[in-house]
Amino acid sequence: DPEGFRIVVEKCPVPVVLAGGVKVDDDLKVLEMAQNAVSAGAMGITFGRNIFAHRDPERITRALALVVYQGLDAASAFEQAFGVVQKSRS
Repeated sequence: DPEGFRIVVEKCPVPVVLAGGVKVDDDLKVLEMAQNAVSAGAMGITFGRNIFAHRDPERITRALALVVYQGLDAASAFEQAFGVVQKSRS
């Protein structure tokens, strides 16, 4: 729930970092989780298995960096990192 997460971030006295959680096989969904967290005010993300168990860890890391550090939306970051156009579900 992005709105609930935004409220938590807003009320928390220390910076909030999103933990990646369970392995997600949908790249766009992973990028959207990061986008929603950053949009809600998270200072960053910590993803483990969604990177190291990915078929292309370098590209998914690049796409996540584009979302977190460059402010790209999930679909644009995917397209830039993977060279493939994805339709956003947002």
